[in-house]
Amino acid sequence: CLACLSEGRGIYAMYFQASATILVLVVNPFQNRELSSSLLDRQFREASQALSLNPTFQRNRISFKVDYVRTTEAAEKHLQRALIDYRSQHPGPAICVIETLNIQALRENIHALDDFPCVKIPSNVHDSGYQALGWQIAAGKISMQRCAASSQWLNERILLSRYAHVPVGNFELDWLIFTADVFVSRALHDQQQILWISDNGVPDLGGIVEEDASFIDEVDSPSLTYPGAYRRVTVELKIHHLAVNALLKSSQIDEIEGGVALGFDHDGDAGFDEAISCAPAFRVLKQLIQRCIADAVASGNVFADAILQHLYRWICSPVSKLHDPAIHRVLHKIMKKVFALLLSELRKLGATIIFANFFKIIIDTGKFDLLAARAYCDCLLKALQTRDLFEWIELEPLQFWHSLLFMDQYNYGGILDKSEAQSSADIDLTTNENVRTEPQVDIISSWNIAEYLPKETQDYFILVVSEFLYIPWKYSLEQAVVRTAVRDDNTCTPSITVTAAENLESCITEYLKDQISKYFTDKLLRIVNDILQHFKRNKTDISSAASNESARSAGSNVHIGDPALEFIKHVCAVLALDQHVQHDILRMRKNLLKLVRVKEFAPEAQFRDPCPSFTLPNVICSYCNDFRDLDLCRDSALLEHEWRCAVPQCRQPYNREQMENALLQIVRQRERLYHLQDLVCLRCRGVKADHLAEQCGCGGSFRCKEDSSDFLGKMQVFHKVAVSQKFQLLEDCVSWILQVR
Repeated sequence: CLACLSEGRGIYAMYFQASATILVLVVNPFQNRELSSSLLDRQFREASQALSLNPTFQRNRISFKVDYVRTTEAAEKHLQRALIDYRSQHPGPAICVIETLNIQALRENIHALDDFPCVKIPSNVHDSGYQALGWQIAAGKISMQRCAASSQWLNERILLSRYAHVPVGNFELDWLIFTADVFVSRALHDQQQILWISDNGVPDLGGIVEEDASFIDEVDSPSLTYPGAYRRVTVELKIHHLAVNALLKSSQIDEIEGGVALGFDHDGDAGFDEAISCAPAFRVLKQLIQRCIADAVASGNVFADAILQHLYRWICSPVSKLHDPAIHRVLHKIMKKVFALLLSELRKLGATIIFANFFKIIIDTGKFDLLAARAYCDCLLKALQTRDLFEWIELEPLQFWHSLLFMDQYNYGGILDKSEAQSSADIDLTTNENVRTEPQVDIISSWNIAEYLPKETQDYFILVVSEFLYIPWKYSLEQAVVRTAVRDDNTCTPSITVTAAENLESCITEYLKDQISKYFTDKLLRIVNDILQHFKRNKTDISSAASNESARSAGSNVHIGDPALEFIKHVCAVLALDQHVQHDILRMRKNLLKLVRVKEFAPEAQFRDPCPSFTLPNVICSYCNDFRDLDLCRDSALLEHEWRCAVPQCRQPYNREQMENALLQIVRQRERLYHLQDLVCLRCRGVKADHLAEQCGCGGSFRCKEDSSDFLGKMQVFHKVAVSQKFQLLEDCVSWILQVR
């Protein structure tokens, strides 16, 4: 049963597999009728082919019936009669699979559903997003796609039910979290441990105060950034199973750290220790994950593999009935240690880290040639697989960059290689041709800081930065062709040595310096002069640009002043990422600042990131169960559109109420930590131990560990997020905190 309604229009579809009948009810208050049985039959066959469903004898004789009604009440009465007729004709066992946004309202209005066990399929909000014209054909296509996929979904859910030993109707919408809860509960029960099941994300430990600071679940995930210009081939690696590997290798990490890393050694004089308190449950969880790995490896069980992939999401999700912040923090601590050892191992193998977090790593291969970089990457990953400490970590190469200008995760530009579709055999056969022909590339510009420039100057910014990337790379290709020709003429063996690479790099640097003095300086002088003339003629544009840019993003700290000055600051800050030509860029910057009559070292000439960063961790899509960290201030996809899932095939809007509640929890936790923070000595940095002492033993005075200005700055970011997204509860809470302070 499928129900998709919007603004008095909609469609109901009922697929009776036993009688091979599909009943479609179109709710349309107007006279136009666009759906027919033949059209639905074609749409159903196309949907079945797209899902690669094997044709059956039933599908070849499915009958379609289309009826039009004017109101939802009439449609629900029609469905009520259809279900009663079906029950009278087929009295045997039956199950009703329902896909709708509001299943409770549907069951209240169609009482015949009470005679069937009901299972709900997660619904996508896009299914009810109808156009003004031609909406019936689109709605019919979606309904046939959902009907065709329903049998496959039910079969998979039955297999899951058999694997988890849970009735098929008992699964919640987020089956991964529910199944993990069931497995862990059984494992704890087998070990005769008490369950701390709770519905509010705080473990029920027998009366401990809910607001205790030990239950704070906010952790800082590491994020390493090394800004610069990387003219050699770089590769982005996606990290898989970091949490699983950390859990299984926790004993080895504890031995490496001397047995004190996790704090499992109990000290009778110590106070509350989260590692000690959760050690028994941690061991049970480790044994459970080992069994899931055995199921996934030995029998290829897809459900066990899915639980492994979503292990960290289950551990940190407050939706889980067995959520324990102590287990989350202990595992997060181990993950940080494994992550640090992984980066250290990559450096030992010759890789240069550009960016790294728990989800991905970007490394500089040190190779100018793409084939050499691919070979190096393969050897690097094979070497890591031989390390026992990283046995279950999988690094997947996502994309290669010929050249990369990197400031941070949301400010970068590069020349992206597009030859991924070409097979390795084809590459080997055409190696000589690839040297002489220009590779297929895309110039990617993802600069969040450019969003805070006036509209009239953003294209100039992208153009200059793109040329700063492309011109040296083009020159390196020409040099490679020349060197190849020389080697062919001399008929000697090509030498790929560190000296040759350094010589090529020095040639590129000298060429780029020459281009800065002869090309980029003159070009930027002309651009800045054009900007000055444009805004001089249109003085009202400055005020309009200020109002537009100040409202562009939550948490924006941009100072809207002279557009030409802001352009100079932003462009020079990006070009200066290349350390080899930084002196030349500063000289060019000095000349540009003269045009706007600003001194080189004046405060207004210094570049500052116009937007702070706040990341909301572990945001889960209710439809496809994808989870990721979202930067609410700098992610362009969130700033320009409604907050939606980033998976292209999904695009389900995130649950705004859940996100607001998560933000509220973070605000309250940060406020609580601010008021409960320690006092530290200004001289020796020691924490105040005596409540009555006015001075430290060293004679220094005390101050708060977190300054009030830093705390207020964080709260102001939350306030701007609340205002921009119309989170009323969050806005009221933060406004009260700012008013009190």
